[in-house]
Amino acid sequence: MPNLIVRFVTQGGFVAGAIRRVTFSEFSHAEISTETGTWIGAHDDGGVQERPADYYKATFERRYAVPLSDNQYAAAMAYARSKIGTPYSFADIAGLLFREEWGEASHGMICSSFVFNVLLAGSIVPLNVLEKYSYLVTPDTLHLSPIFIGKCVYETSKSA
Repeated sequence: MPNLIVRFVTQGGFVAGAIRRVTFSEFSHAEISTETGTWIGAHDDGGVQERPADYYKATFERRYAVPLSDNQYAAAMAYARSKIGTPYSFADIAGLLFREEWGEASHGMICSSFVFNVLLAGSIVPLNVLEKYSYLVTPDTLHLSPIFIGKCVYETSKSA
């Protein structure tokens, strides 16, 4: 039975700090691991991409192993890979900042919406949120999902 590895991270800097401040979160980013240890996620610099294992210098990180059947895992990864090249949704971020629901019309994705939809594609319902409102899911609200309870497989200590 494969595990889908979901990573929640933060790092220093203005953008990560602003995301944490606006969303009241200890995390500024979420993404998934691939079978080869690379990461697929949405960033403001390039949208949804598959990135090398060591590309992100986190100041705090937690990883969770979510067990899936072979079919669920295949569906989740197929969805994730189908989204590579999707632009980043600055409208979603602005909507979170200004408390406006602009994201439904967006053609892009933010990291937490991407991971939320990967889980849905794998037949895992992480939150009581309809798919069309996934643009409202932040790294922090996704991290609160009960699917992660007892499944932490890696954590770094917090630093500034």
